[in-house]
Amino acid sequence: MTETEILRPAEVAQRLGVRTRVIIEAMYYRRIPRVRLEDGTLGIPADALENFDPAAHNRL
Repeated sequence: MTETEILRPAEVAQRLGVRTRVIIEAMYYRRIPRVRLEDGTLGIPADALENFDPAAHNRL
């Protein structure tokens, strides 16, 4: 089993060119997968970015 890179929400936002708030809301509404990190914060698997459409954020 390969280990997937886990990114912080700010890193994901920077890669996608959106505000961090967009990513946090997507995590809250579970439109993007999230994983709990060892320090208790939440991260996002890097491979999940392929299927996430930030433009769909406005279409609740």
